[in-house]
Amino acid sequence: MSHWQKSTEQIPGTKASQDRRTVVLDIETVTLDPADETGALDALRGRIVCIGMLIDDGENVTEIALCNDNEGSVIAEFWNTLKRSDVIVGHNVLEFDLLFIRQRSWILGIQPSRTLDTRKYYSADVIDTMHMWTNWGHRQGATLNALGVALGCGGKTGNGANVAEWWAHRDVQSIKSYCQQDVRLTYRVFCRLTYQEHRQIAGEAHPILSAPVSAPRIAIEA
Repeated sequence: MSHWQKSTEQIPGTKASQDRRTVVLDIETVTLDPADETGALDALRGRIVCIGMLIDDGENVTEIALCNDNEGSVIAEFWNTLKRSDVIVGHNVLEFDLLFIRQRSWILGIQPSRTLDTRKYYSADVIDTMHMWTNWGHRQGATLNALGVALGCGGKTGNGANVAEWWAHRDVQSIKSYCQQDVRLTYRVFCRLTYQEHRQIAGEAHPILSAPVSAPRIAIEA
């Protein structure tokens, strides 16, 4: 005879609270030299034009999109927004977003408001959804779009290749909107991977509806 046991517990250490907020992060970058097509991927040859954040304090969700001509003020405001106990969540955030922010902070002489532990495998300050999915198996990496679609969280609504054109025309609103949508998708993916319900985001025009997340049922033989 078999009995079924269902666990409803989420992954330990991933629950947001006022004492340990979850801050979902995504950045948009552009090249410093329009003739350098890959400059946006290198902090020596590119710059940050937008930092998007979604902050879950265990009760409410707050969205922040920092975007203007003054890169220094964008980065400084990012550091000022973080609390020492916040955990950062992002897709490939360890190897791109946080690294890029830290490198540009050095270049611009901006001292971070806190130290972030960015060690591979051991960091309690950062949760990277790409590495959660692959268990640090880089050859099996998944894009945010592919992972969102597979998990029923939705897909990306825009293309990062458009950021350079938007920035050239100083279309700040389009950049903010694109970055914000990526942050929201990352948040839903994170919640799905950690077996928790994502909080309702105020003003979200088209919320993603997916099948309820159920923990695997374990058969226990009597």
